[in-house]
Formats: sequence, structure tokens, C-alpha cells
Amino acid sequence: MTTTIMTVPETITDTTKFYPVSNEWVALPEITGDGGIHSLNVLSESHKGMLEVGGDKNDPLLKPFIKVNGEPINIGAASWSRLEDWIPTFKVSSNETIMSGTIFCPNDQRGFVYLLDITNTGVQTNEYELGWLGNWQNTLFTVYHSRESTGANIGWYNRWTRSLTFEHRCGLPALGWALGLSEPLSDIKWHINHLQSEEETRKVSGESVNFQVSKKIRLDPEMSYQLALFVAVNSEADGASTCLIDLQRHGWEKLLLDHRQWLEAHRIISENNTHIAQICNLNGFFNYFFARGKCLDTEKLVLMTTRSPRYYVSAAFWARDAYLWSLPGLLLVDPEAAREALWAGSTVYWEHLSKHSLYIDGTELYPGFELDELCSWVIGLDQYLQVTEDWRLVEAIGLGLFDNFLVSLEQWQGDNGLFKTFLSPTDDPVRFPYLTYNNALVWRSLIIVADVYRYFGDIRRAEEIRRKAIELRNCIEENCIVRGPLGPMYAWAINESGEFELLDQPPGSLQLLEYYRYCSAQDEAFKNTVAWIHSSTNPHYYCDGLFQAPYCEHSPFPWVLSLCYELINGNHQHALELLSQAGLDNGIACETIDPLTGWVKTGAAFATCAGFLAHSLFVAIRRYGGVDFSRK
Repeated sequence: MTTTIMTVPETITDTTKFYPVSNEWVALPEITGDGGIHSLNVLSESHKGMLEVGGDKNDPLLKPFIKVNGEPINIGAASWSRLEDWIPTFKVSSNETIMSGTIFCPNDQRGFVYLLDITNTGVQTNEYELGWLGNWQNTLFTVYHSRESTGANIGWYNRWTRSLTFEHRCGLPALGWALGLSEPLSDIKWHINHLQSEEETRKVSGESVNFQVSKKIRLDPEMSYQLALFVAVNSEADGASTCLIDLQRHGWEKLLLDHRQWLEAHRIISENNTHIAQICNLNGFFNYFFARGKCLDTEKLVLMTTRSPRYYVSAAFWARDAYLWSLPGLLLVDPEAAREALWAGSTVYWEHLSKHSLYIDGTELYPGFELDELCSWVIGLDQYLQVTEDWRLVEAIGLGLFDNFLVSLEQWQGDNGLFKTFLSPTDDPVRFPYLTYNNALVWRSLIIVADVYRYFGDIRRAEEIRRKAIELRNCIEENCIVRGPLGPMYAWAINESGEFELLDQPPGSLQLLEYYRYCSAQDEAFKNTVAWIHSSTNPHYYCDGLFQAPYCEHSPFPWVLSLCYELINGNHQHALELLSQAGLDNGIACETIDPLTGWVKTGAAFATCAGFLAHSLFVAIRRYGGVDFSRK
């Protein structure tokens, strides 16, 4: 007898809007409306997770400022937008000045750029001071949750690279970062803890290392000035400072131009600029940059739910997330990224793929067998092949992995012919072990694996596996279709005695049976099942509020994934209208939303979900491309 112990998310009450941005090396997950960067993070394979550098809630790691004739401009009143639906930029105006800020992480660079641009809109010459205040207070280690390192935060002036250089040491260095400007530091006002020195300033993590870089200039009317801050990261300080020099050598103009051109070429929807298309592109890029990344210490690609600490189990790997949700989004942004993810699944993550959750290096983190996760990689491979027809990947992997998959499956087949699981798609213990959704995934996986054997010329083995798929389908139809409130429908789960459970869980919804080609949309049992899921007879359906949608015990609020399923094979237009009005996590996918406001309720900055949201929106936009879903 198993004990039902659930690990569930906490409800989010913070209403702060964030404007995250990232590349594969460094992420800025907590940029606020006043232009403050509250943290940066990098991935570390040796630490099996994420290392964060941050300030505190009221005094961020980096905060821009501008003074006009000695009077500060309130950047908190700025309006925000995104260039190419990704790069956050703000603009604020006063009687004398227009100021804008742009924060971007150039492709393939171990760092980011923060550009400030000011224009004198007055009628007289004005004196300006613009720059950044810094507060390095915390260095954190993150797997699921963030916790403080006990090492030292150290800062000094590096005369060799003419940069402000920082390093976190726990005995030996764990992380280095450095900053410089588009102007020589000799022309800049700067300090580290009010000193200009090559001597190290050393603080225990939790205490502040304060710094400032700023420039004073005079501008005549209609004159403009731009100042760029470059920040680079590496495994230690010298590497960070030399990466900084490389950023400065390229210059912010070229870095920004190249990055914008890459984004424009990889936007999912480029032919219209409606709000819903922008949400599709934003979530596609968020999935691309936050659900995958390169480790600073080994340069290996790793996959994760999200590299934002705002998610309640961040910086860890789930096979379901990677291959059922993230991969369809990656295919739309960059099929090569999808290929890399599949290769990582066949190597780094394969041994423990079916376990609840893994460290980013593929070792076991949270035990518990999940049947849908075992099938997820095969399902993702099929989607990749449908888009690319790139069978060279399958050839490189070889048949041994598919043999191993079939052996793993056999261990979980019951006497009734169905396959069981220990945990459900919500990662929680099951009441009955034979889930209809899971068995449909097994059926689909067997069909795909049979095609793989056929491709390699093993026709006998291919036919044998296909027969197993047919037998499994017969078992599903015989055992899992039950009489429900609206007529014959698919049960959520059954046991060996034939008892069944009427339920649905958004992370593995029965509404996806048609999506995974188990049945047609006109199948009577499927239609009744979907109608029941979205009805008041389903006890886990929010009937009140604008944002009505299914939920589950794991998180009892409307799920964004449920709206995705409606986009794919439900009431597409209604779901589009809801998503055009939902705030989500400032436009980015989250686990659940408030039924009244549409704003994030649990699971903020959910990168893999963002991938599936982008995919689902793309499917719906292709069908309703002529509809104007601008913000209401």
C-alpha cells in the first residue's frame, strides 16, 4: 500500500511584473519595471544546478539611474516593450529628456549588454549623469529552491583588463563576473564599496558589495548620447574579464544588430503583429532560452523546466517537460535545438528518463517511476521526424536504445495487458495504476518504434511490435471505456479488479488522445470525455470567473495547459480570446492562472510550458490567422 504524499506549489501573491531575458550562457530572470536587474544566473554541471548572483528586493544587483541638472528621473514610470518579441526595452520621458534602456544577451556570448540612450528634448543645454548602481549581496545555489552559499563575494579593479571584476569563492572560485562600459573606465566615475583600488573587497555572502559606474556629460538641445554596460561571466574572474573584453571589442551596435537579426529569422509568427502573435513568439523564445542552456564549467547543453528561480522547482530536468512540452516549441524556433535536445535525451538523460525528476547532469534527483516520462522521448522523436525527416539522428543513436525502451516497458505491463505507473503526470501517487492517457502514449510509442525497426530493415521485429500495439489498443478499448455522466467515455484510470476513476489531470489530459492520434476527434467516447472535462459534472472544473478551465488536486486553479489543449482540438476561438486577455506571468506561460484576473497563480516563469503554449498558439493561429486578437 503506497502512501499519498503530494509535493505541490505555493500560491503566488506577488504582483510584480518581470521582463526576463537570456541566452544559452547567462539568464536575467528578474528584471523589474524600474529597470533593475535583481539577479543573473549561470548553469554548472559540477554543482548539478544553477548559481545565482543577486541583490535584494529593494536594492537590486544592477539598477540604472539618470540625473538631469542634478535631479533624478523616475525610471519606475517607464513604459516597456520587446524588440523582436524578446529583447526588453523601456522608455521614460520628462520635460527635458527622453531616456530609453535596452537589455539583451547576444547569442553565443558569455554575457549581456545594458544600453542607456538619452536625448535632450529641452531648449537649453543640460548636464546629465547616467549609469548604474550595483549591490552584490547574495550568491545562491539552486536546484528546485535557492539557498545561500557560505562563500565570500569579492570585488576589485582589474588593471590588466581595465574592468570591475567579481568572484565568488568557496575555497576555490565557483563563479566570476566582470563589467565594463562602452567608454574607458578612466573617463568614468566608479567605485567598489566607495574605493577605487586593485585591493580585494571581500564580504561574506549575504553582506553587500556595493559599486557604481556612471558618466557625466553635457548635451545641447536635440543632442543624444548612448552608454552601454557590458557584463560577462565565466568560471572564475580572469575568464570573466577576458570575455568582457571580447564583448567590448565587438561593440554593442554589432552585438545588438546580429542578435536582432537572429531573433527576426527565428520568430515563430512574423507575418502579423497582433498581441496573440507576440505572445506566441515571446513564449517560443522563453522556452528556447530558459528551458535549455550551456553549463559554464563544461560547456555541455542541459535541459530543465526553467532557469528562473521564480518557478517552484527550477533548474532540474523532467522528461515530460522536455519532450512533450518544450520540444514542439523548439521545433518552431530552431529544429537544430530540438535535435540537440533529443540527442541529450538519448545520452545524458536516458538511464533515468522515467524517473520523476533528474539533476541537469542526468543523475537521479526525485525518484518515482512515471510511464508518460518513459514514453516522452519516443513521442518527441516522432514529432521531430515529422518536421525534419532527419533519420540521420536515428541512425546515429542506433537500435540499442529502442531495444532498451522495449525491455523497460515490459517490466510495467500488468496481467490485464495494460501498462501501469507509480506516479501520475502531476508527479503525484496514483489511486489506480493503469492510466488511459499513459497507455495511449505507450500505444503511440510502439507504433513509432515499429517504424524505426522498419527503417533499419528489420521487418519481422517491426511487425511484432506493431501487433503488440494493436493488442494494447484492444485492451484499452475493452477496459478503459466506461459509462460516464454523458455516455461512454474514457476512464482516467482503472485497477486490476476493473474499478475505474473518472478524473482528468491537465499535465496528462485525456483531451490529448486525439492529438497523439490514438483516436479521431469524432470518436464517441472521446467526444464525451472532452465534454465531461469541460463541464460542471467534472468536480475539477472552474465554472466561475472569466477564465474557466479544468484544474486538478495538484494545483487547484485553471491550468494554462488546459487552454493549450483547447487551442489544439477544442474551442479554439474561445481559448484564443481568453489568452488574448490573460496576463499570465506578464505574457509568459505559468502553471495556473487566477480564474478572475488571468494572472499567474502558481508556477511562474514555466519555460517548458511556454514551449507548448507557443506550439498550441501556432496551431490555432494557422486556423484563425485572419482574426484580430489584439489586447482588450
